[in-house]
Amino acid sequence: MSILLDLPPTPASHSVRRRWLGTPIYWACQLVGWGGVLVAFIGPILLHEPRDAQEQILLHLALVLRLIQIGVGLLGAHLLRVVILWILRQPRSLGGFILRVAPWLLAIPLLETTWLQISVRVYALAMPDLPSEARLEWTLSDFLDDFSFLFTLAVIWTSFYLAARFYRHQQQTRLDQARLLAVAREAELRSLKAQINPHFLFNSLNSLRALMPPEDERSRATVSRLANLLRASLATDQEPLVPLARELAMVEGYLEIEKLRHEERLRWKIEASAAAREWPVPPFVLQGLVENAIKHGINRIEDGGEIEISAHVSEGRLNLDVTNPGSFQAASAGTGVGLANARARLQLLFGPAASLELLAPSLGRVQARVRLPMPLAPAPAVALSSP
Repeated sequence: MSILLDLPPTPASHSVRRRWLGTPIYWACQLVGWGGVLVAFIGPILLHEPRDAQEQILLHLALVLRLIQIGVGLLGAHLLRVVILWILRQPRSLGGFILRVAPWLLAIPLLETTWLQISVRVYALAMPDLPSEARLEWTLSDFLDDFSFLFTLAVIWTSFYLAARFYRHQQQTRLDQARLLAVAREAELRSLKAQINPHFLFNSLNSLRALMPPEDERSRATVSRLANLLRASLATDQEPLVPLARELAMVEGYLEIEKLRHEERLRWKIEASAAAREWPVPPFVLQGLVENAIKHGINRIEDGGEIEISAHVSEGRLNLDVTNPGSFQAASAGTGVGLANARARLQLLFGPAASLELLAPSLGRVQARVRLPMPLAPAPAVALSSP
């Protein structure tokens, strides 16, 4: 049975540029670590007092050798980081990870050793005062010594890097679990408040509908839609994820009610594939986007316009777009808090691969673009103890 490597795959936020360039924290750790190795290596050389001019030249050559070793070691370690992030694009078993990284642990020190041997000998040839007996010859022993030194540094660096990723992942996992627990508690409290006496509300709506004259079918239908929408909202609010089809049904009911106020100013079009309709989404995220489209789009345009809802599955993720007429600047200014809360919710449930963006696909059009992978483990169930 294979042992799973408890390291996350490379986050979606790790673009190719970030993988190659790194982050300020990463480079600070690199410089501190390799700086410490450099001080340990060149300290004895700098503190040694040469007896004569020839020994001073040899010490100078030894100092250059160490500097080049540390330089190629740092560059090789950075290349190893790129390789590790590339390998960890998907979760790996420990054996699978070792099999993939082992050739690189051999190839990179081999390239470093070759470059080191060439660089030092070229530098030595340029030193006219170097004693003839100290001229560097090409020997297999020297090559193997440098290779074993750089290979050992590569293995140690890789171990430290993986340990740091493991620790950071564990801390992030604990933080995410705490956030999910807080979200679950909040949802549970909302559910308890909503269940105080929902039948009273529904009975009141039914009584209101009964008081309306039978010929006022439009008003009676509106009250029925409102009751159905509230009933669905109470049922959905108790679940962390629901099929998109259920969200679309609620949105259509909401749009039918809003159409009474906006009449011909409000039009909508929904295009959703069968696979997209089965995709799990957080409840009310889509409805919140549609509400923003009406509030910051339809309401501000005299002639109104059409809201387009598009949903399809591509490359293992749900692509959900809500497009409406309006100004990108106005929408950005008015939906900042709502979008931030929605993004945080998506990050907790779907991980860093989830995204919610507000875009301007064309002049006079605003689009809320949601991208969702398959969800992470479901939110933990929370049982609230009675006082």
